[in-house]
Amino acid sequence: MKDNSTDKSSLEKALLAGIYGPPELKKEERRYFLGQFRERVIKVLTFEQVAEPGTYPEIREAMAHPLARRLIISRRAKLPATNEYLQLARKHNLAFTLVDSPEFKGQAGLVVAAAQAVDAKEITIPSRRERLLAAGIPQAVIEATGQGLCKTCLDLLARKAPQEVKNYRKANLIDLLLGYKCPCNR
Repeated sequence: MKDNSTDKSSLEKALLAGIYGPPELKKEERRYFLGQFRERVIKVLTFEQVAEPGTYPEIREAMAHPLARRLIISRRAKLPATNEYLQLARKHNLAFTLVDSPEFKGQAGLVVAAAQAVDAKEITIPSRRERLLAAGIPQAVIEATGQGLCKTCLDLLARKAPQEVKNYRKANLIDLLLGYKCPCNR
């Protein structure tokens, strides 16, 4: 005669899977990384970082990573601020997805992920403000992201934080005619 205890156990499993869906691996972990396993995450930005003007150089590097396959953005992030990241994803041939779930926890607003485990040691990125202040960039210049800077400020930025130069532009004649002043001259 056959032992019914194993059959009952598998029957219970089948019923539970039918009622509640299949069991999920590391469900709690996936809630913090927009549905991704931690070991597949290359870099992550908070909602606040996504909303900042310009792009983070660490995200540009993560998208160029040979194992990078997806860019995941939370719908709770300010979508106009994500346009530059979406353009970068297209440039690097990464699939991108906007996700929204009441189950997501934490402050992850953008995730660059691989299709397999990469086990990146440090996936969080310090804020641009913290990093630039530590490099000796004046607060006024940091707050002028996306605006025109004089040659002196651009040179300072190029020396102390060359990866950030892309997030600024050189002040032009039109800026001068309209009365714009570089942050260092305010």
